Amino acid sequence: MLKEYGLQFSRSIGSQFRRKVWELVADGHPLPSLVQAVLSVHEQVCCEQQKLDRQVRRFAREDEATRRLTTIPGVGPITALTFRHTIDDPSRFRSAAKVGAYLGLTPRRKQSGETDINGRVSRWGDRLRTYQYEAASVLLHRTTAFGLTAPALSGEKMA
Repeated sequence: MLKEYGLQFSRSIGSQFRRKVWELVADGHPLPSLVQAVLSVHEQVCCEQQKLDRQVRRFAREDEATRRLTTIPGVGPITALTFRHTIDDPSRFRSAAKVGAYLGLTPRRKQSGETDINGRVSRWGDRLRTYQYEAASVLLHRTTAFGLTAPALSGEKMA
């Protein structure tokens, strides 16, 4: 609504967003009552989101397996809880490869005659696969865990 009146501001979230909007409409703008209603709804949604975030973090802290999963770089409470509840009972899988297949993390295969080529990971899978991909990406690109730099983790030769 503000852009239609030529009012723009830098990207922001939560209370900072509401404060910036109020600063723009404070000087006799024709839409203060409408902006007030929209910002009131925005504030309520933000409060509810904070409550849900606290509840998810509490669930993650209360479960031992989930707590251990969150110690992995790039794995937060949502990824850990999703993994924990998707796998449920790990004893039903004979190997880690079976878990990967169950989650849709299987390599793409190209077979022709005697040729059998394993390629990159296929795109099959659910939301957990997306979370795992994001966690792996964080681990490969942003961590210096175990004394290794990001290029060393991604397969490049160490100098």
